[in-house]
This record gives sequence, C-alpha cells and structure tokens, in this order.
Amino acid sequence: MNNVAFDSTQKEKAVPITGKPEENLPAIDTGRMIDEGGWNIYQKRVLVLATAAILLDGLDNQMLGFAMPALITSWNISRESFVPIVMIGLLVMSVGGVLGGLLGDRIGRRPSLIGAVGIFGLATAASAFANTLAELAALRFISTFALGAALPNATAIVSEFSPLRRRSLAVSISMLSVAIGGLLGGVLSAWLLPLHGWRSLFMVSGALTISVAVTMVFMLPESPRFISLRPHRHRELDRILRSCGLALPARYNVAVPERSEAALRKRALFVPPLLRDTIAISTAFFCALVGNYLVFNWAPTMLTVAGYGLAVSSVGLGAYNMGGVCGALIGATLMDRLGARRPMLAMAGLGGIFALLVGHILSAGPQQVWFVVGAFCIQGAFVAGLQVMIFSLAVQAYPAPIRALGVGVTLSTGRLGAIAGAGAGAMIVAAGIDRFFQVVGIATIGVGAAVLIVKLRKEPPAKVRLPMADVPPAGG
Repeated sequence: MNNVAFDSTQKEKAVPITGKPEENLPAIDTGRMIDEGGWNIYQKRVLVLATAAILLDGLDNQMLGFAMPALITSWNISRESFVPIVMIGLLVMSVGGVLGGLLGDRIGRRPSLIGAVGIFGLATAASAFANTLAELAALRFISTFALGAALPNATAIVSEFSPLRRRSLAVSISMLSVAIGGLLGGVLSAWLLPLHGWRSLFMVSGALTISVAVTMVFMLPESPRFISLRPHRHRELDRILRSCGLALPARYNVAVPERSEAALRKRALFVPPLLRDTIAISTAFFCALVGNYLVFNWAPTMLTVAGYGLAVSSVGLGAYNMGGVCGALIGATLMDRLGARRPMLAMAGLGGIFALLVGHILSAGPQQVWFVVGAFCIQGAFVAGLQVMIFSLAVQAYPAPIRALGVGVTLSTGRLGAIAGAGAGAMIVAAGIDRFFQVVGIATIGVGAAVLIVKLRKEPPAKVRLPMADVPPAGG
C-alpha cells in the first residue's frame, strides 16, 4: 500500500472521536487512498448511477422543446409564448445550481442528488396534468431548479469515487450523458407524440426519472471524502472504503485536513486564494455556453439563411453533437495523462482558429454538404468538448469540502452565457455566417484565456488524526 496514503509515522496530536487517542495506530488519508487506488465495480456503479441521473437531467431539460409543437397546436398559442419560460428557466436553473452545491457540501452529495432527481422527476410527471401555460410554467420552474441542483452534486460524487488517473474521464462520461439524454428525448418524442400526445412524453420521462431516484436510495453511497470530515460517520466510511477494494488494517485513525470545514467555507470561493479560480472557471463556462447555445439554438436557422436545406441543417447540428462527444472523450483522456491545462489550451486555440477559418470559407458561398457536416463535427469536438472538460477542471480546482458549491457557483454564473448566446442569436445570424463563426471562435479562445488563469492545486496531505473506534475487518 502506498505509504503516503497510509502513514503510520505522523506525530501530530490525535483528536479523539470516542475514548482515548491511540497514537500507535496508522493514519488513513482517505483522499489519497482513492486517488492512488484502483477503480473497481463498486466505484463504477457510482458512475453508472450518477450518469443515469445526469442523462435524465438532459432528457427532462429538453422535454419542453420536444413537446412545444404539440402544445402550440393543442392550446392554440404562439411559439413566442414559450420564450419567457425558457429564459426564466435558465435563470432558475442557475439558482438551483448554487443552492444545490451548497446543500451538497453541507448535508452530503447523496441526499442532495437523490432529492434533486426525485423533485425534477415528480415535477416532470406532474407537467402531464397541466391544463394552462401558467401551470406548465410553474412546474417547469420547479423542475429546472432541481435540474440545476443535480449537476454539481453528480459531478462531485463521481470525482470523489474515481482514482486520479481516471477522474477526468469519469467526469466527462457522466457529463456527456446530458447529450445522450437529448437523443433519448428525440426517440421518445418520435414514438410517443404521434400515438399518445404530449402528456405521455412528460409522464414517461418523469416515471423514468423517479425510478432512478428510487434506485439511488438503495444503491448510491455517500462520498467518502465528505464522510471523512464527519467523525460520527467513520464506521460508514470504513464500509465504503472496503467496498472500494482498499486494503485497510482492522483499526486505524482517519486523517482529516488541519483547516476545519467551517474555516474553509468561510474563506470559500470569493476571497483569495480561490477567488481567481472562481472568476476564471465561471468565465470559461460563460464562453463555452455562449458558443454552444448559439449553435444549438441558431445554427439550423443560420444554415437555412445561408442557402442550405433543412436536411443539411439537421445533420449539421447532429454532427456537432457527435463531435462534442468524441472531443470530450479524447480531451478527458489527455487530461488524465497530461494534466488539465495543456489539452484545454490546445483545444481552445485550435477551435478558435478553425471557427474563424470555416466562417471565412462559408461566407464565400454555399459549399459541399460533406464540408459543412464535417466542419460542424470538428467544431463540436472543440467547443462542446471543451464545455465538458471544464467540469473536470472545476473538480480539480476546488477542495472536497466546497467542491459541489464551487461547481454549482461557477456553472450557474457561466449559465448567463447560455442566455446571451440564445438571446443574441437572431442579431448574430442577421449579421452573416462569417460573424456567426467569429463569435463561436472568440468564445472558444475565451475558454483558453480563462484556463490560463486557473491555478490548479493539489490537496495538502491530511495531518490531524482522528482515532477510529474498533472497526472489524471486512467480513468480520
């Protein structure tokens, strides 16, 4: 066993949980043991459960868009009637991200994630019974609030169960499920809407989400890094660590950071040394979301205005999403091998240059379909892939006691970029295809500039030893 994670030589005074301090017991640094350990079935089960939650987050988040044409016909209302619901929903989701992260750091990732998934599942299912736009809007605001709260907690629990050499890949896999949820929504819409109407879409989506929440109640453990800071839960911690395949002695002390959780939260995100990281990661999310939401909401319209058919517009957007999946997986693999900064800077620089080049070529006149589709696929690898990689950057930048809050605050602040990208899209499209890609390129380069500012820190080794009460070995 690595003697950095399992240190029997520390001389600091032990702080007892129960009974007398036991100076001769080895000290277990939970974070380092997981960082340097394996990645077994138990840990991968956590990834699967969190990924399922985020997939349904992506599904439920797009339900209104899928149901909108049927709602317009059924209720005889205009498309513009939904604009305030969409825009306010993004703001509500931002608030949910902050409060969800705060709850995750205070009461635990597990109850916060399960609660968020359960709430947006119930709200989505209840949307099937809405009879007015006001009723639907109220339920969607509840749903989007919970959707926002789920993401930072899912990100935190995945990262805290993953070894360091696989952490970026694990976080990226979970975040990519948002796009897969959107694809699932398309399949469900094509199947359910013609046969059973829009109410069935909300009902089925909500039922799937509730079933995942119930499954997590029985199968999702709490983050070991969160529990390690709470001495009264160290017996639970022992069971989780042994389930992760870590070889532990029968009795040991649990090492925790010298700075208390309360002190760390007091310094938190808005004062040095973390203030710079908070600003930089928020800026990175903002720039990435400007580019992505501009493409998601306006690329089909922009291509149609430029003279391309509807089929090309749809295939181009699909290629952009597929490129994002590939780019995120490649980027995550490089991050695990080379660290966060170099792969992200390379993708941001190349993505910015590529966008400017494509915009210049397309502005000269219609191009071959293969070129347009290929260009959108490559651009998606850079821009959409970068957005997923920012989650991995965020979990590395913040220490465990404030990790969920850090991800929640920076993502929620950055979500203003989604509003800007979606809201300014009509004006940008009117300015021409060259200007469209210029904005995407500048936003991509902005991600790289923000990454340069982030100062990645390794968590200091834990030094204060808390004696573990008698804990039987696994199977004892």
